[in-house]
Amino acid sequence: MPVVTDLRGPVNGTTVYINGNLVARNTTITLPEITHVTATVKAALGEHEVPLFGLVEAMEATIQKIGVDSGLAKALTMEAKTYEFRWAQQVTPINGADTVEGCKAFIRGIPKVAAPSIELNPGDSVEVDIPLSVTRYQLFVSGNEILMVDKLSGIFKINGVDYASSLNSLL
Repeated sequence: MPVVTDLRGPVNGTTVYINGNLVARNTTITLPEITHVTATVKAALGEHEVPLFGLVEAMEATIQKIGVDSGLAKALTMEAKTYEFRWAQQVTPINGADTVEGCKAFIRGIPKVAAPSIELNPGDSVEVDIPLSVTRYQLFVSGNEILMVDKLSGIFKINGVDYASSLNSLL
């Protein structure tokens, strides 16, 4: 018998805060991909690639900001800052009425560009991509921490388990 689970559906809205100040609404956000650093080891039937516990590749996030305003200027200042992304997603439960679930991501990072290119077309909104170099990424769903990676502090937690702690205890 198949396992049935609640369905997480469309995102109903997003907001972006920088150092606690609202700078954008209904913005496209791309959160970091977490990729393990890997090593190749020789095995009986050839090579095998294994992840190195607690080590991750460089992380990047992207904000697609709509419009040129003071929010864009705050996002581009060349200093490390805390970005908070909030969004609401539709949830269709197995039993009961649809609800909305709150999600948050906190990122510590710095813009990778001093000034992104701006394309201007009559009748179109201005959309500016701001790539961020990320040192810390924390993800919450309904108030529960799902993921936390802090490259500078040596933390790599998924669902409450710190996979870098065994490495850190040996150093």
